Amino acid sequence: MLPTIFGSSLAQVKGTTLHVVLRRFDAWLGDAKRRDLAKPKSFVRSGRPYSLRATLLLFLSQCLGDDKSCRTAVARGKSEGILPADTSPKTSAYCRARDGLCDVALKKEVEAMGDAIDAQARPEDLWCNRPVKVLDGSGISMPDTPENQEAYPQPSTQAPGCGFPMLYLVAVMSLATGVVLRYVADRLGFHEQNLLHRLHPALQRGDVALGDRGFCSFGTMALLLKAGVDSVFRIHQRRKTDFRKGRRLGPRDHVVEWVRSSWPQWLSRDAELPLLLKVRELYVEIKVRGFRTRYVTLATTLLDSREYPAESLAEPYLRRWSMELWLRHVKITLGMDILRTQTPERIRAELAMSIIGYNLVRAVMLDAAHTKHVPLDRVSFKSALSRVRLWCHRHIEGLDVNAWLSHYPSLLDDLARDLPPLRPNRVEPRAKKRRPKEYDLLNRPRAEMRAQLLNA
Repeated sequence: MLPTIFGSSLAQVKGTTLHVVLRRFDAWLGDAKRRDLAKPKSFVRSGRPYSLRATLLLFLSQCLGDDKSCRTAVARGKSEGILPADTSPKTSAYCRARDGLCDVALKKEVEAMGDAIDAQARPEDLWCNRPVKVLDGSGISMPDTPENQEAYPQPSTQAPGCGFPMLYLVAVMSLATGVVLRYVADRLGFHEQNLLHRLHPALQRGDVALGDRGFCSFGTMALLLKAGVDSVFRIHQRRKTDFRKGRRLGPRDHVVEWVRSSWPQWLSRDAELPLLLKVRELYVEIKVRGFRTRYVTLATTLLDSREYPAESLAEPYLRRWSMELWLRHVKITLGMDILRTQTPERIRAELAMSIIGYNLVRAVMLDAAHTKHVPLDRVSFKSALSRVRLWCHRHIEGLDVNAWLSHYPSLLDDLARDLPPLRPNRVEPRAKKRRPKEYDLLNRPRAEMRAQLLNA
């Protein structure tokens, strides 16, 4: 999908977020001697069609494309000149080459690219002059193979042979740019608090962590505050709030002391947790027709009501609801809700490459918002993805690099003018009109049901 731009001048896009991204790609695709992206003893023979660079390009185009089959990836590589014309159309060699990629190194590239894009955020993109990191989690399915079942078992409520392996993903995203900065994935049985604890080093002093009630706990908020990170969470449903107690800051807004009742199961005993934690609890009214939730109670370590009034604290949390679309873009728009590879190692590599592709599209959206002065939330991810695909295809058709890059401002102009309709306070029922086909559910192992059909 991405053309051969490495070693060429990027002056046409200098000063844009895309320039930063292409330099990152140049660092890990243009250097043929770079070995950290490959496993030991992989890509060591010269003259093979599936070099490290060709394999990375095909894998990225496969994750960003609308058809994610390996057969289409190989055919695209031959048509776009990434692979020699006499390369076999069979996919076995490509799959073996993809097995040579290091999933740990690809995950590090996600982090490096996310940090590089997020550094392009402008002061007006921040909330109260502070960077806000959105925490969110979601489940992802994958093919039912013994290796995947062992690493990421299916939900315990499903009968053996009738379900699919599932992993749970927790991501840290930037509210200013929408990019995925860090993520962790593990089996479905791990709680969000456990996975988030592994991401604490990704949150820097001065950040504000924003999340739903699943992340709201004494241990999480205390550890974040110790690291200099404030938090704004919807209060957990099991925690009772009594606004008659504590230091009153305003109507249904007070500061109380939470008492550590028990040691978190996900936290090592070597960690240090205080016995008491000062937390601000405030009641926020959602004045949006059609919203299921009319009132929410927030818990935060931002105790200064003058610097952070209640109305100001409600703003990022209300934005968080729309920001849930970010993970939906990764899962649904990019087609990552069901991963396609057969082993856990391949699953981790596919997940990392898909997020790299997502961050690439977010960089283009950020450029459109900054250069054309439109709100980033109004720029369509689906439109940006389609236009990036078509723009890259133009280079394949014969444009040289400089001419191809010169069309980038036109792409941004079209993207900024093709905004989705502004429909504030839109109300829609949470129901589907189209009926699914009435097939029976697979409630027994497939082999058993197949044998029953053969013996009928």
